[in-house]
Amino acid sequence: MAVFSGEALSKADVAWLHAEAPTNHFVVTSLSLLDAPLDLDRFKAMLSSRIELHPRLRQVVADTSIPLAPQRWVPARNFDLDAHVHRVALPAPGGDAQLATFVGDLVGQPLDFSRPLWELFAVEGPGHGGALIGRLHHSLGDGQAMVRMLLSLTDETADGWKRSAKRRTASSRHVSHDGRSGLTRLLDGMPQAPRLARQAVAGAGALARMTLLDPDRPTPLRGELTMLKAVAWTKPIPLSLVSKIARAADATVNDVIVSAVAGGLGQYLRDADVETVGMRIRAMVPVNMRSPSDSGMTGNRFSLVFVELPVGVSGAWERLMRVKIEMDRIKGSQEPLVGWLLVQGLGLLPAELERLASSFYAGKASLVLTNVIGPNRPIYMAGTPVRQMTFWEPESGGLGIGISIYSYAGEITVGVVSDRNLVSEPGQITEAVMRAFDDLSKEAS
Repeated sequence: MAVFSGEALSKADVAWLHAEAPTNHFVVTSLSLLDAPLDLDRFKAMLSSRIELHPRLRQVVADTSIPLAPQRWVPARNFDLDAHVHRVALPAPGGDAQLATFVGDLVGQPLDFSRPLWELFAVEGPGHGGALIGRLHHSLGDGQAMVRMLLSLTDETADGWKRSAKRRTASSRHVSHDGRSGLTRLLDGMPQAPRLARQAVAGAGALARMTLLDPDRPTPLRGELTMLKAVAWTKPIPLSLVSKIARAADATVNDVIVSAVAGGLGQYLRDADVETVGMRIRAMVPVNMRSPSDSGMTGNRFSLVFVELPVGVSGAWERLMRVKIEMDRIKGSQEPLVGWLLVQGLGLLPAELERLASSFYAGKASLVLTNVIGPNRPIYMAGTPVRQMTFWEPESGGLGIGISIYSYAGEITVGVVSDRNLVSEPGQITEAVMRAFDDLSKEAS
């Protein structure tokens, strides 16, 4: 029957579709800083030849006429690439400040649900270069899927755009990352029946812990949301320096960056006259649940866990050690699996009930913290070199602060998005994060 044509949305896709709210559009926004303005005609030609790799970029979400039947991806009528790719020019002087203002304005705007849920903006400038801004609704896929989707539109050589579309999975070309948690690797060798029994017992405890957590303590990072958003991003941080610190502390690169984020948030709160001694706040953190063989470029396959950030610890090295202990605890727990089941369960609920449940769990945190691994070598966008890349995730359940960690070509960029009613100038947080990282670097030298 016609009502069942098209691919059904997964439960996780539905959850993020229902998460859309006037004060929080569930759209992932990406930024690629270029060495020169993008040749838009060349870019559109390349995009036209490769868009067949991504059917959802030409599809819309359709309801069925059958009660309880799943929503489905169906072809959009009268699809027009020009409706999704735009050219914009920044006001003078066309620098990073003007670019950040423009991106923040975009974050506060919804996508048109009558059309495929994505749009791109080719920006003239900033300053000596150019930029490409991407906006893709989270129902299209998770962070790892979107990275692969966007990277299929890039090349490793300046003339790669001339090649026609061919199947790309962005596996060994750009992203080499085992997305499994330590939990998955721990369970790989266990017999199935004992594994399920252990999972059931440990999972029940993890669910109880996550459900019974008190709401996160009030700080300027939490409060009433508006439709006005702001963004900021750090200068590139050399991955080699982060790795040096990680080796000195017997920690991971992720531990080091998360520790710098905690330090930056603590400094921001102290600058706002908040007493932080002994304070810990929670971040809601997506965990990639894709298997190593999963090279998909659509769909949501991630869990959500709570990570405690020791913002009240002023010593850089002690703060790093506490972050490492917390991250190791989560890797050895059932919380990633329980979080995955909770995400799936949200997609089973009607939209209003889902928002209530999402707000219940989001109330136990103060921000969303996301880490995505990008390409490890420089890439080109329709022949134009990409200098730096970052992104901003939407915030779940009424949270108003999001912090993203993105690696590209041997460098890491930390991005911050905020509701302007809470943090009007997120650049204050990114600057504090850089100072906290400098403190770690001095400790490790």
